Amino acid sequence: MIRLLDRPWVAASSAAAVAAAVRLPGVFTQALSQDEVASARILSEPSLAAMLGRVARTESTPPLWYTLGWLMHRAGTPLTDVRLVSVLAGCGLAATVVAVGCRVLPSGCALVAGLLVAVGDEFVVHGNELRAYELLAFLTAFLVWLLLRELAAPGRRNEIAIAGLVAAGGLTHYFFALAAVCALAWALLDPVAQPVRRRVSVAIVSGGMLAAVWAPVMFAQYRRDRFWWIGPFQLRQVVAVPTRLFATALAGSPSGLALSVTGFALVCLGCVRLARVGAPGRLIVAFAVGPLMGSAALWAAGVHVFALRNLIGVGPSVALVAGSVVAGVAERGGVVVASAAAGAALALPFGGTAAPAPPFGAIAHALVAEGWRPSDPLAVFGNVFVYRAPLGWYLPGSPLLDAARPSARRCRTVFVVADRLLPGRLIGRLVRRTSSRGYVVARLALAPAWRFHGAAILDDPAVVSGCVRPIRTGRLAPVS
Repeated sequence: MIRLLDRPWVAASSAAAVAAAVRLPGVFTQALSQDEVASARILSEPSLAAMLGRVARTESTPPLWYTLGWLMHRAGTPLTDVRLVSVLAGCGLAATVVAVGCRVLPSGCALVAGLLVAVGDEFVVHGNELRAYELLAFLTAFLVWLLLRELAAPGRRNEIAIAGLVAAGGLTHYFFALAAVCALAWALLDPVAQPVRRRVSVAIVSGGMLAAVWAPVMFAQYRRDRFWWIGPFQLRQVVAVPTRLFATALAGSPSGLALSVTGFALVCLGCVRLARVGAPGRLIVAFAVGPLMGSAALWAAGVHVFALRNLIGVGPSVALVAGSVVAGVAERGGVVVASAAAGAALALPFGGTAAPAPPFGAIAHALVAEGWRPSDPLAVFGNVFVYRAPLGWYLPGSPLLDAARPSARRCRTVFVVADRLLPGRLIGRLVRRTSSRGYVVARLALAPAWRFHGAAILDDPAVVSGCVRPIRTGRLAPVS
């Protein structure tokens, strides 16, 4: 078995199989999350023009992933099954990381890198999601593979593939541009890349020009300030990225900070070691460090677009750097010590699992059974962003629920959703209560001036409720 894993195609296939195994269950069991509902509404548009218009109006990313998903849905694929695009991207990502790793690392260490992206927290979360992030990670890793192939055996077909991939990446997510800039810098500055410098540069620039056709829309999207929730620059968050891409355990705690700093230090050591391998190693280091430092610089300059999910593209190269660290441990401590180090790294993602999405379909069914109507407001105890878009999607007619506040008029009834027991102050106003997979759904009678402390009120602005009014102030991005 160990000898089989020494073969690159077997190691790559094994990593892809693990990636599929951890992603597929969520495709068919998880309810759509808040961002996925936004994608679902886009993919449900009746025409290509309407779909593109909605992307330009409501999203902060380019249209390629949405176009692919829209075409699949129009061909008869159920919306939930479009998540399989992310699953396939996750499998391709794991296999590509192994393939790249086999060019600069022992096959066992390359397999460790592939398994890291197969089971890493951020990759699994987005690997069965109705969003473009996993595709971004795959395209970034595949660009590294194409560049290494060009370095080893230059060819016109490969250069066309690089141009096409740069165009596709730029039209998938704006952060891909940071990876493309790093690739261009490597081609221009690395002395070993001199024989392919002009060819690679032309390919990257050509692909970038194709992606730039969407640039005017990008600036319009940015002006809508959908990143208002990102706070001022914090070095701690930058340092945490290499670790948090793979493990969310202990996030926000002093122990988590220590883990992040340790992970960042190990990545720095791995980068030094990998850079000594030659031009292929320096390319991987550029992809691991460049986009992270570039996005951090933008954040420090006041461009608030720094978010962990946007930086998923550095994950494949960080995993390869981690594989380099394991290779260094093997050289100094032997196979047993290296195996222990690899095992510890692969165990980290299992230290903290993401909370599953609430069962929005079951909650919506319970609300309707309790007598909910489109004119009835909803009070939710919990994160308003978790409930706002998905709960509306699963209710009859898929209303666009948005934040509201009580008015002076009396509500005959308000329906409550809570992820815990109802506060005691509400029990006296209880009309009916039921349970839905651990969530409380209740119908309450309200007095005119009563306020829900600790709850958010959701209502459809298109339906006149009378007893609540939409929140028009603040920076809460509207659902549309």
